[in-house]
Amino acid sequence: MEGMNLRTLGDLSVEGVTFRREKVLLLLAFLCVEGPQPRRRLADLFWPDAANPMNSLAQHLVHLRGLGGALTEDGPRVGASLTGSGTQPTQDGGGLRCDACDLREAVRRGRPQEAADLYRGPFLDSLTIPLGADLEEWVFDTRETVARDARTALTTLAAQAAAHGNTALSGDLAARALTLPGAPPADELELPRLHHLLTLAGHPLAAQVEREARTLGLHLDAMPAALPAPFAGREPELAALDALLPGQVAWISGHAGMGKTALLDALARTGGWTVLPGRADLPYGTLAPLSAAPPTSAHAALGALRDPQARVAVDGWEQTDPATQATLTTLATGHRSAHPGAALLITGRTHPPFDVDLHLNLGPLTPGDLNDPDLHARTDGHPTLVGAALRGQPLDLQFGARVRAYPDAVRDTFLTLAVQDQPNLRATRAAMNLGAQDFARILSFLTTEGLTTETGRAYAAAATRDALAQIHVHAALIHLQLARALPDEDAWPFYDRSRDLWEDADERRAAQAARLRAHAHLKRGYPGQAAELLDTLPGLPELAVPHAWALIGVGRYQDALNRLNTLSAHDQQVSDALAARAVTLIRLGRTDEAVTLAEQIGGSGPDAAHAASVRAHAARMREGWDAARRHAQIAADLWNLHGDDEAHLTELGMVARAQVGLGSEPQVAFAEVLRRSQDLPSVHGMILVNYAAALGDRGSTVQAEAELHRAVEHLTLAGDRQGLATVHGNLGVRCHLAGQLREAIEHYRRALALLSGSGHIRLLGVTLSNLSEIDGDLSGFEDALTLLEQAGQVELVQRIRHNAQMVSAP
Repeated sequence: MEGMNLRTLGDLSVEGVTFRREKVLLLLAFLCVEGPQPRRRLADLFWPDAANPMNSLAQHLVHLRGLGGALTEDGPRVGASLTGSGTQPTQDGGGLRCDACDLREAVRRGRPQEAADLYRGPFLDSLTIPLGADLEEWVFDTRETVARDARTALTTLAAQAAAHGNTALSGDLAARALTLPGAPPADELELPRLHHLLTLAGHPLAAQVEREARTLGLHLDAMPAALPAPFAGREPELAALDALLPGQVAWISGHAGMGKTALLDALARTGGWTVLPGRADLPYGTLAPLSAAPPTSAHAALGALRDPQARVAVDGWEQTDPATQATLTTLATGHRSAHPGAALLITGRTHPPFDVDLHLNLGPLTPGDLNDPDLHARTDGHPTLVGAALRGQPLDLQFGARVRAYPDAVRDTFLTLAVQDQPNLRATRAAMNLGAQDFARILSFLTTEGLTTETGRAYAAAATRDALAQIHVHAALIHLQLARALPDEDAWPFYDRSRDLWEDADERRAAQAARLRAHAHLKRGYPGQAAELLDTLPGLPELAVPHAWALIGVGRYQDALNRLNTLSAHDQQVSDALAARAVTLIRLGRTDEAVTLAEQIGGSGPDAAHAASVRAHAARMREGWDAARRHAQIAADLWNLHGDDEAHLTELGMVARAQVGLGSEPQVAFAEVLRRSQDLPSVHGMILVNYAAALGDRGSTVQAEAELHRAVEHLTLAGDRQGLATVHGNLGVRCHLAGQLREAIEHYRRALALLSGSGHIRLLGVTLSNLSEIDGDLSGFEDALTLLEQAGQVELVQRIRHNAQMVSAP
C-alpha cells in the first residue's frame, strides 16, 4: 500500500484516514520523533498511573497495527516504520512520513523553503487529552525544538531575500520568524540577526526587537536600509555559508568577475557578517576594523578573531598584507575545535593554501540559478554581466574599458577569440603571430581576468562583437587575420566579414572557403543558404559550377543555366560543368539537350552518376520505364561506389518507381528501398512521396494520402522544408482535384510558408498558380505563370495552362 503521512504540526491526524484516537496517534508521533523504544519505557511514560501499563500499551499497539505499515516491532522494542527524508522506503512502497521529522531533516539538509512550507502550526497543538507530567514536558520541549528549526528556516530565507536585495520579503519573513506560533522568545543569538533584517526592511517590529534586546542586556546597532545591489542566484552558496559554525573556515575561489565580492556584499546585507576588504598598506591593516586600536602583533590580531559570535569575511587574499595572511593561516591551521573563535570566510582567485572546512569555487551562473533563459543567453551567466543587465547597463561597457586598457596583443587576442563561437586556439595564435609561450600567458591572463573560459571562449561574446562592429576597419582586420589562419572549411564567415581588406592572394582562398561552405549547406539540405552565399560572388569563375548546383537545389534553373554560361567555352566542356548543365536542362524540360550532354560524360565519378540520373529522368518523362530503371540503377551503383548513401538511396527510389511502371506492385517495388532509407529521414520522406505517386497511379488514393502524411512526419524530423513544401503541394493538388477546396487552400498556404526564403521558384510558381486558380484570381494566376516562364519553365507553364483549361495565345 502507499505510505501514510502523519500530521503533527497544527493538528494530529493521518492524511486520508479517518482514524482519530488521540492517544494512539500521540504514541505514533512519539515513535516517529524519538525512534524505536523499549515497550516498558513507553508503557511507563504514557500510562504512569494505570493498573497495568503494559496492557494499556498492548491495546494501543493493536490500533496502530490497523494502520498497515505504520509500525515495526522487534521483540521488546517498538518503532514507527518511518520513511521520507534521510530514510529508506519499505519494499512495498509503504511506510510512514511525519511532517515534524521531515521539517527537521529539511533544515539539516539545507532546504529552508521546504522546512518553512511544512510548518503549519505548533507541534501537537490540537491535543485535548490529559497527559502525565513527563509526557507533557516532552510535548512542550519538542514543540519548542521544532518551532526553533522552523524559525531557523524562515531566518535563512529572510537572509537570502536580503542578499538578493528584496528587503520587503526579507522583512516579512523575519517578522514571521520572530512571531512564529509555538516558538519560544528569540534569544541573544537570534535577536541581533532578526533586528538587522527587520531594520533593513524598515519593518515596525524592529522597535519591538530593540526593547526585547534591552531586556536581555543586549546592545543592537541599528543599521540603515542599504540600497539593494543587483544579485542573482547563489542560493546553495548562501545556505552553505549561513551554516558555518564558530571556528570554521571557508574559502571562496574564482576568477575575476565571478561574483566573489558580490556574494560577500550579499552576506553583509543578511546581517551578522563583517566584510573586510583586503589591504596591503599596513601590517594587519586588513583586520584593523575588528578592534578599537589597529593590532600591532600576531597575538593582538588573533585576539580580534576569538569572538565565537563573530562572522568575518576577508575579501581578496591576494591584496591582503603578508602579516594578515600569516595570522589567517595560523588561525586556519591551528586547533580551532579546542577554542572556537569567529567563523571565517576568505576570497581569492586561487585555491586555498591551507585546509579549510568549506571551499566554494565560483563559476558562471547556470540557467537554473537565474531562472531567466533570456538573461542567461545574453550574459552566459557571467556574474558581472548579469549584474550589468539587471541594472539596465550595456554589457559591452563592463569589459570595454578594461579591454581597451590592455596591451595591443592582449586586446586583439581577446577580440579574436570573441568573434568565434567555438574558438580555434591554434588558428587564433597563428592569426596573432604569437609564440606558444606568449599565447599561453595571454590566454591564462584573460581567463583569470574573467573575460574568457579556460577553453578560450569569450563570455557574452555577442556584446563584444556588436561593439567591435562599430570599429569597421579594425574589425575587418581581426576577421581577415583569423580567416587566413583557419582551415578552409571554417574560414568563410570571417572572409565574408573582411571583404574590404582582401588582397589578391585572399580571393582564391576565399573562393575555396565559400565553395566548401556552400557544399556543406547542400549536404545538410539547405540549398537556399548555399545559393544566397554564392550569389554574393558572381564574378569568380571557379565558383560557377557549385553556384549552379545551389541554384538547381532551389529550383532557379534558368539562373543556374545563366551562371554556367559565364564559363569560358573550354570550361563549359569540363565534366562537372556538363553534368550541372545536363541536370539544369532536364529540370527545365529540355530533355533532348540534356541527354545529349549526358552522353558526353564518361568515367565512373560523381559526374557520371549525375549523367546516368539525367538519362533516367528523361526516360521516365517518356514513360520508357525499362530505360529509366536501367539508368537509375547505374546512377545508384555509382553513388554507392563513392559512398554517398543519400544519393544512392534516392536513385534506388527512382528504380522502384520505374519497376512500378513496368508492372510491379508498388508495395513490392518500394519495400526494400523504404526499409534501407529509414535512418535517413529526408531521403525516406521523398521516397514516400514517390511511393504515394505510384499508389495514386494504381488507384490506391486512400493509401497514397496516408503515405504522404507519413512523409510529412519524416521530413519534419529531418527539417527538410523544401521536401515538406513538396508534400503539402501534392496534398493540395489531391484535395484540389477532389473538390476539397478548403483543405487544398490550407495545404497550398503551408507550402508557401515553407518555401519562404528558399528561392525555389519552380515550387513557388506552381503553388501560387494552383492557389490563384482556386481563388479565381486570374491576375495572380498569370503572374505566377510569368514567374515560371522567366525561370525557363516553359513546358511546365504549358502543362499548367492545359490542365487548367485556360490556354492562351503566346
